[in-house]
This record gives sequence, structure tokens and C-alpha cells, in this order.
Amino acid sequence: MKTLDGKTAPHLTNGPEQTAQARSSDTDSASYTALLKQGEAQFNAGQFHQAEHLYSQALDRAGPTAVVLIRLADICIKTGALAAAETHLATLRNIAPAFPWTPLIEADLALCHADSDRALVHLRDAHARMPDNAKIKTRLDKLAEEVEKRRSRTAPAPLRIWPAKGLADFLTATPQERVLVVSWDIGHNVVGRGITMAETISDAVPTAVAGPMFPMYGTELWPPLADADRAVPIIGWNAPHFRHLVEGCLRLVQEWPAKTVWISKPRFPSMLIGLLYKHVHGATVLCDLDDDELAFVNGEAPRDFQSFVERMEPQDWQRPQGKIWTELGMGMVPMVDGLTACNPVLSARHGAALVRHGRRGSDAERAIAARAQTRLTHGFAPRDRVVLFLGTPRRHKGLLELAQAVVAQNDPDLVLCIAGSAVDIDMENALKALPGLRLKRLYEQPFSRVLDLNAMADLVVLLQDRESPISHSQTPAKLTDAVAVGSPVLITDVPPVADVIKAGAAMAIAKGEVLSERLRAVLAQPRPQGVHPFFAQEMAYGPNQRRALDAITTARQSTKRLTADGVRLLQFIDTEMPGVLPTDLSALAAPHLRSAPPLSRTIDPDKPINVAFFWKQNDSGLYGRRQDMLVRELARRPEIGRVLHIDAPIAAKQLQFNANPMRAPVDSERHMTSANALLRLAGLADEGNLFRRSFVTGTAGDTVLGTRLLSPDSFPNVVESWLRGLDMVDNCIAWVCPVVDGFSDVQARLNFPFIVSDYIDDQRFWTNSALKDQMIRENYRFMAQHTDLALANCAPVADALAGEGLQALMVPNGVDTPAAPPRPADEITRLGGPVVGYCGNMNDRFDFDLVESLSRARPDVQIVLIGKLSLKAERARMLALPNVHVLGVRRQDAAQACIAGFDVAIVPHIRNEMSDRMNPLKVYVYRSLGVPVVTSGVANLDDMQGEIRAATDTDGFIRAVNDALIEASTQPRKQMPDALKKALSWESKMDTIWAHVSEGLRARFV
Repeated sequence: MKTLDGKTAPHLTNGPEQTAQARSSDTDSASYTALLKQGEAQFNAGQFHQAEHLYSQALDRAGPTAVVLIRLADICIKTGALAAAETHLATLRNIAPAFPWTPLIEADLALCHADSDRALVHLRDAHARMPDNAKIKTRLDKLAEEVEKRRSRTAPAPLRIWPAKGLADFLTATPQERVLVVSWDIGHNVVGRGITMAETISDAVPTAVAGPMFPMYGTELWPPLADADRAVPIIGWNAPHFRHLVEGCLRLVQEWPAKTVWISKPRFPSMLIGLLYKHVHGATVLCDLDDDELAFVNGEAPRDFQSFVERMEPQDWQRPQGKIWTELGMGMVPMVDGLTACNPVLSARHGAALVRHGRRGSDAERAIAARAQTRLTHGFAPRDRVVLFLGTPRRHKGLLELAQAVVAQNDPDLVLCIAGSAVDIDMENALKALPGLRLKRLYEQPFSRVLDLNAMADLVVLLQDRESPISHSQTPAKLTDAVAVGSPVLITDVPPVADVIKAGAAMAIAKGEVLSERLRAVLAQPRPQGVHPFFAQEMAYGPNQRRALDAITTARQSTKRLTADGVRLLQFIDTEMPGVLPTDLSALAAPHLRSAPPLSRTIDPDKPINVAFFWKQNDSGLYGRRQDMLVRELARRPEIGRVLHIDAPIAAKQLQFNANPMRAPVDSERHMTSANALLRLAGLADEGNLFRRSFVTGTAGDTVLGTRLLSPDSFPNVVESWLRGLDMVDNCIAWVCPVVDGFSDVQARLNFPFIVSDYIDDQRFWTNSALKDQMIRENYRFMAQHTDLALANCAPVADALAGEGLQALMVPNGVDTPAAPPRPADEITRLGGPVVGYCGNMNDRFDFDLVESLSRARPDVQIVLIGKLSLKAERARMLALPNVHVLGVRRQDAAQACIAGFDVAIVPHIRNEMSDRMNPLKVYVYRSLGVPVVTSGVANLDDMQGEIRAATDTDGFIRAVNDALIEASTQPRKQMPDALKKALSWESKMDTIWAHVSEGLRARFV
């Protein structure tokens, strides 16, 4: 049995439960066992209808057993009979509820219905039933990872609201009244300054805080805020990708218009929000400075847009809060209408209005009144003296130094209390192991409890690194918290806190002082009574609210509009950002973010029509495939303007070349496709009005020809840029050969007004993993919804497409007769003797048994196999035969020269569900060169019946080859009749297709 990853499952044997409803006398018989073996052989050979017939016989003879039902369910899934599969599974669940393999097939069925979540449930069930099966665990993990990746990439970015009660309600206020405070992330502590800013003015104006949540910091609101009594509402969204950041920004602008935006920290995400509010609503935008943002990312200097574009790398799209974007964010500061800053140093440096970290006086008074109860709640006795560190405990903040200083006091009543989440386990262990340290850990606390925690302390210690540039810009918000409740503060004397120390509201740790001695001197003094007047004068909400409102009033007088750099930035995002924005949102920022798809929405059939042709592989021009022939004919037609031929995206890691010219390439096909991709990448494969391109993708740091590579998500952007660069955006249709990875995203971005889909075989019947099969089925559904003209290369494919609601035009393959027959290749003629050859892929549907039988029956015949053969065992098997020559892949011209040297060409294909949905082009190529053809009864060759010999068994195949060899040795080569060549020519095929394209265009657009 084939499992979800395409591997063969362990043999299923009958057990007591598996045959619960079966007639034991029948299941024990030799004929029944033989029937099951025949069914399994047909199943593993891909002969699903034959296998279904045999298993149905077994069902009729012995009744339902788990083995038979699971096989029938699997077969029905593989043949698309999903309702029948569910019926078999329902019976199976009834008669053998604990049968371990059932959830695997149920997962397959769920994937066929595009229900990945349900498939995960079934795979978890299978893993629970067979916990030691490593393959099941691997499949489960792989699917879970893929589901999360796809969900993350394609999921929308809806806004979430964490409500609060304030004196002025932002959610019900008018846009003119609102002041929106923006934080570049609300999932970690950087939102703390934003909350302080919003609460400072919330008594006077309707205020809220908004911002994204990047997964590296968390996918939920910062816990101290999530668990707190919030004074203002918070609006946020998850931004796993840059596209989600922009979508959330636009949704925020759309759903919560505001005439004033106050940005906390000039990081790019928050600056982008301000930029969009200014562009869409004409909002007044202020920016607050409370840190040296460049120091946090090791940034160099603020960047203007041009400098940013010159230095940006493709991987920077993955971190909009990273270095290059932060440099750009700082470079955007001159675009705002006003500046505020949290301390005098930043205020003087930037000419900004001073708005300190504030606290509400009434909240501080409440915390002071509750001091005794707070201490009791946390287990402190009246005699205990608490040294408090509040915040995220990290080694670089001097915690170990502080702990050692506390131990040095040799005071049993002295307690070091650390309130904050545990992030450095090694440091936590080091603190616990420190002899003589009395340590109290409170871990993460709600933001609304910060004043209470400070009030219970006898001393608050704030250590900073004098050498860090951050310390020369930052004022810890914790300083305000401690001063507000009258707790003594011991702080490193860095410039941003100099005025607080000078006023006597805090005590300095001067450079060169020993911390333990300074701590002893401070602890020797009694705890001050009351609150230092500096709080009421400078740190309370009152004075800072007045300053903030004055700054807002002044900023509203600004006449600044969207700058040229701001316009270019939005246009840059529109052009190069990976991913697709919802049309209704991107239209908000028109014309700088798109207001309509770039392609013209109508087609004029009487003007030259441009075609964007999407091929599903990376082998264009190598083998003369159907699509190569059709695209050539397209470019020749007078109705066509230009043709952009696009191979499937290819990862840089797949490009491989033969570095040693003294040796043949290990994988000659990879060598050829890699060279082909580079020629197309460099624009060196163009011919006349036919332009060939390949999109080479990479991960962070990958380069090709010295150029940084983009991620696969940029495929739609790249296609658009190609079309624009070739002036093909008008009168342009798409021609797609499913399955093309990424085309759904291309269509979402470009919205081609007319799509031709050429279905070459039915990929749903290829050997795929369940996950790959799901992606193929989803693609077929997508293409069925968007296709205007469907083409099929054979009747079974056309019939299958009818099940998708498509009435396909059947156009079998054609012939391409060379002007002059190629000279037989030397590598063939030098073999001597009669040559029987095959040219094509041998990794699927190839009958190696049949070739071996031919080899042994005719040892005098040289059998040549040309094409891809990656199956090591079968390759070794063929090479072991003395008269079989495995030559590997050849380009089209070389392959035709080889075929010209064949005396007889063969098509030894296995008949199965996959091969029955093919129209093998090689037959047409063989006959176009006049070579006799023998097939193994291959389907869908009705138009070639008079030109080939077909056999249905091994003996018949060998006889047919013998007859063809006799004919080849006694008669001149029989060429195809001219009338048949003309009827089957690719030009004729394209005439048929284009007649229907033209008809469809006129019906739609004229």
C-alpha cells in the first residue's frame, strides 16, 4: 500500500478485528489469498481500476475486511471517487474502529478536500495509534510545518482590539477628535512608552495605542498589558510577513481614521503607519523619541530613500524592524509635523518638546497607601528591607553585580526582589546558586501593578552601562515609577537622568564607586517619607499632558505634505514587496499603492495580442516539448505582438554545473537546465518577439552572477516587472501549462483578463506525496475557476476536466518535420547491428521488464535508452544487460540525431492510470523522422494508428519489433503521408487553438 509520502506501507495482514465481519472460511482459502495478492500487485503497479475490480471481488466473496476496505478507499481517493472512499471508510470505522491504518487514508481524503486541518487531526490519531512509526511522525511534522507556513503566508491580517475604559472613548469618537498613538510592536516591552504616552493624554482626548505584532517577539499582546487594567484600548494585528505589516497598516487606516497620529519610536513599522495616515487622511503626525534606535540595531546613520534602496538586500523584507529599515525610519523623521522626547538630552538634541515618562498622581497615592498590604501579599515581613529590580532580568543589566553587592551587606533582613520574566536561564541559576543571597522572584507582572511593586521597595536600583550609546539617550520608565511612590532610587549617573539626580529625586552611582559600598551608604539612611516634589513638577501626567497637547496643537499648524521620498517609498513597496495586498486596501493609498491591476482589463482582438506563457518545468528549449512547439507557433502568428515565456521558478541550490570538464556531468540534465536558466536570467535566450525568462530564487545571502536573489514570494512582482519592461501590460493574456507553482499569486496580483490553460497529461495521477497531491488538486481547482479556454492533449484528460466544470478543447500533440533529415549521430551508428531505441523519461511508466525481455530475446540487437533515469536499481539492471546502452539525456537536436540512427523506435510504457492520461509526444517525433514505431498498446494515439505497431503483451511486442526490423532492413524508410504531416503539424494545431482563442476573446470583449 502506498502511504502519504508515496512509500510502500508495511503489508497488512488479517487479524481478529480486521476480519470482524468477514466469513472466516472464505478469507482463509488459498483462492481468496491469491485474489488479494493480485489486487495488491495491480495496486502497486498503478493499475487502480484493475485493482479495484479484484478487491471488489474479494469484498463480494468474504464480506468487509479492514484490508480490503482500506485498499478500496485508497483506490477511490487515487481515482477521484471521493464519495465512494468515504463510504468504504465509514464501513471500516464501523467494523474495525481501532484499525491503525485508517487515519492515514482519512488524512489522504481530507487533503483531497483541501482540509489540511482535518488531515492533521487524522495524522495525529495515526501517530497516537502507532507511536513508534517514525514515518508517520515525519509526515505529521512535515504537514504541520507546511500548513503553518502556507497559513502564515496566505492568511489575512485582521485587526484585534483589546478594549479598555477611559474618560474619552477612542472607539466611539470622531476621527477629528482621535489621537492615535503608534508603537512599532505591541508584543513586547517597546509598547511601554506608547502606553505611557496614550495614558498621559487620555483624560483630555480620545486615545488608543496601535501596532503590529512580529512573531519573533510574540503573537499576543505584551503580557503585562494583556493582564492589566488598561486605561486606553489597544489595536493590533499579527505580521509574520512584510505583506501582513502593510495590510494591517492599511486596515488600521481604513477602519480607524484619525486626524492626529503620535508615533512612539521612529522605527520603520510605526513610521509607515504615520506615513499612510498622512497620505490617506491628511493626518498630523508627531514622532516621540525615547531611545537611540540605531544603537539597538547597530545602525550606521539615518538613511534617505535613495541610500536605502541602494543598500537594501532581498532578505531585508523578512525583518521590517531590522537594521536597514530602522535606518530608513530614522531618515523619515524630517517628514513628521512635530517631535517630542522623553528627556532633556533628546529634547535638546532634536529640538523636540519634552514629554517625560509620566504616571498618574492618584495611582501613585493609591500604591503608597497599599504599601503594607502589598509587602504582606508578597511575603515580606515589616523588618525586611527590599532591594527591587523591576524589568527583564538580563546579565548585561548588572544583576549579578547587584546580587553580589546585596550579599556583601551581610544582612539577613536584606532581600533582592526581581520582578520580570525569566529569559536568561543560566543567569537565573547563577543567582540561585549565589551563597548568602536572599532572593525573591516575582516573574512577569501586570503593567498596572508596577507602581505597587515600586511602593513596597526600600530601595530601587537601576544600573546602566555608561559605555553604551543607548544609556546616553534612554531614561528608564522605572525611574518615574519609583519616584512617583517615594521609593529611594540608586541609579547610574548617565546624562539623560542628570536633572533627576540634580533635583535630589534620585541618588547617583558615580563612575569609579564600588556598588557594595554605595549600597551600604544608601541603606544606612532611613527611607524618606512622602514623594519628592520633582514628581509633581516634572513626572506626573499633569505637566506632561499640557506639554503633549501643546506639541500636538503646534504640529497641527504644520503645512507639510507627503514628501517625494514618501511617495517613492510607497511606490517601492507596491512594486517590490513580496505578496499581494487586498485590492480594497491597496486602493486606499492610490496612486502610490496600486488602485487597480497593472494589466489592461480588456482585450482588443483586432490589435496585436501579447501573451505571458507560463511553463511548469525548467527544461524549455531542451527537448522540444509540446509547449516549446506551441510557443514557437504563437510567436510566428500575425495576431501576436510579443510573447514572454516564463519557466517555473527555480531555487539557486538546484543550479548545478560540471566543474571538472575532464569528467562527464553526474547529472547532465541538471547541468543543461542550469545553463538554460542562467541564459534566460541574463536575457540571452530571446529571439525576435519571443522573450524567455527564468526566476531564480534564493534564501538570505544567496547570489547568482553577483546578484542577491529574491524569495519565491516575489514571483508575481518579477512577472509584473518583466511585462512592464517589455511594454506588454496592454492587450495581454496568460497561457498556462498547469501546474505552475505560484501562478495563483501571479493572478491575484496581475489579474489577467483571459487565460488559456493547456493541460498536458493529468498530474493528479502521477506518483506524488499526499501533500504534493493536495497542492496539485488545489491548483486544478484554482485554474478551473480562472480558465477561459482549456486545452487537453487527450480524451481522458478532457473528460477529467469536465469534472472540474471545464469544456476542454482536445488538441493532441503534433509533428515537427525538419527541413532536412538530421545525420544519424555517431554514438548510435558506431554501435553496429540493428538499433532499437527509446527517447524519453524512464522514471515513470517505463516497462523495464519488457525491455529486458526484448534484450534477452534479441541479443543481436543494440537497445539504446535516451533520457532521464534516476532509479538506481533499474539503471543498474539495464546496464547489466550486454546489449542495452543507457546514454542519459540529450538536447532536442542531439536526441533527433540519435533517433535518426534508430532502425526501430519503441514506446515500452506500462498501462496504468497515469499513462492512460497521456499523449506521448515521442511517437510523433519518431514518425516525423521516418522511424518505424512499436508501442506497448499505449492509449490516446488514435490519430497515429496507421503509423505504428501496437502490442498488448510481451510476446506480441517482441514480434512487432522483429517485424519492424525486417521491414527496416528490406525497405526504404516509410515517411508519413504529406497530408497527415500537414494535418498533424504544430502550425495546424495552433490554427485550431487560435481560432478558439479568437472566438473566446470576441465573445468576451467585443
